Amino acid sequence: MEQALKDHIMAQRQEAEEFSKQPDCWMGSLPHPDEFLYWTARVPTGTLKEFTRIELEESAYYCVADAYSKSYARSIDFSKMSNEEINKQIDSACQSIEEDNKFYEEEEKQAQKEEARLAEDLGIDVTTLQRWLKQEAS
Repeated sequence: MEQALKDHIMAQRQEAEEFSKQPDCWMGSLPHPDEFLYWTARVPTGTLKEFTRIELEESAYYCVADAYSKSYARSIDFSKMSNEEINKQIDSACQSIEEDNKFYEEEEKQAQKEEARLAEDLGIDVTTLQRWLKQEAS
């Protein structure tokens, strides 16, 4: 295994250890560089460059899967894309996720406003309305 990769792994492990010392914080760490079977399977060439590329492709897969779907993410051959193309995919997927989150937040706000309006029209508080609706659904 290349020394640069070992250094990267050990730096990440140290970061995880320090972060996890904070109250209510936890961070996973990479396996120790001495875990030969893991690292030969994970990074066959043992280079930091390969590891970084693998991490980039995996990040892109999970971003696309979260934004759209796992089947769509599986249909994309990230291995044939440049780093720049992969980063564009990641940016696009993240933007889509942010837009979806904003949409759902706005939907929730509208639902709360309608609920408050209905409670006011009925002359009750929102908690009572929610209790009534829950009882009706049961």
